[in-house]
Amino acid sequence: MGCQIEKLKEEKKTGSSIAYGCDELGRLKSVLVHTPGDELTLVNESNYEHWLYDEVPDISGYVEEHRQYQELMESNGVRVYELSDYVDENRELIRKMPNLTFLHDTAVISRKGALLSKMRPPARENEEIVVKEALNNLGIPILNEFDGCEGFFEGCLLLSKDTIFVADTERHTYPFIREFISNILNEFEEVIYARIPKARRYMHPDTVFNRIREDLALAYLPAFEETCLFTENSSERIDFKAYMQEKGMEIVPVSDSEQSRLACSFVPLESGTIFHYDIALDRDTRKNLAGEGVEIIPFHPEALLAGGGSLRCHTLRLCRRKK
Repeated sequence: MGCQIEKLKEEKKTGSSIAYGCDELGRLKSVLVHTPGDELTLVNESNYEHWLYDEVPDISGYVEEHRQYQELMESNGVRVYELSDYVDENRELIRKMPNLTFLHDTAVISRKGALLSKMRPPARENEEIVVKEALNNLGIPILNEFDGCEGFFEGCLLLSKDTIFVADTERHTYPFIREFISNILNEFEEVIYARIPKARRYMHPDTVFNRIREDLALAYLPAFEETCLFTENSSERIDFKAYMQEKGMEIVPVSDSEQSRLACSFVPLESGTIFHYDIALDRDTRKNLAGEGVEIIPFHPEALLAGGGSLRCHTLRLCRRKK
């Protein structure tokens, strides 16, 4: 039978549900974040690599910069939900999870419900359990989740109500990807699959591709070793850049150096406006984007860099809406 993805039946819920779904690249309305706490004390000089950190974090600075980012989002009209406010049964797990602040990797929120990840052990094991409880308490149903078996699947990108992008990274196992594609094509029309190098710098799909607008994206194209398009009744190899151009999307390439600085991993506030680290893009790329009318809301990281993540990594986007 292989590993299965459990599709949950709709259950009658008590209480209200917040608006959810990021199928369209509209204005960002709400996000879920986890302000890191005492769990960061687990990371020390002897084990920071085990916990997937680039260095031991300065805890006070790390937390302060995270709060500054939350305030930046709120000042731009984004509702920020705090994870711990919606977790009760699994609260003790939070204290064992120094990577839980990287909520982006744990789920993708569509209008049909959440696509829950299966986090890679040992450093990120069971994070999805905590996130599932929070989403349930927010009234967001779980559309798909992985059930049992050994393997892991740390996220995908929702490109539209019809299209999902999956990258085969070091944080994914192929049997889980295969099962995911088979199941998710019952809900979406197509899945773009990309095989990319199994290396830390390409750990998640957004390290190599991300949309700025529906017709403009950044990508690190050398990482795309093979790309396939899957639909319910067919599969074929494609040239990623050419296919996206056929769909009306222009891709701005980023350099090797930019990719290593998380150039592709940003948070669109709305179509054409993004939150991004001010160190991520070279001058020529910023100039190119400015010529396209793109606005970058900058954030300067120092302490946050210890975790090796971007602003996007710290952000589980819950709801987008077009005007």
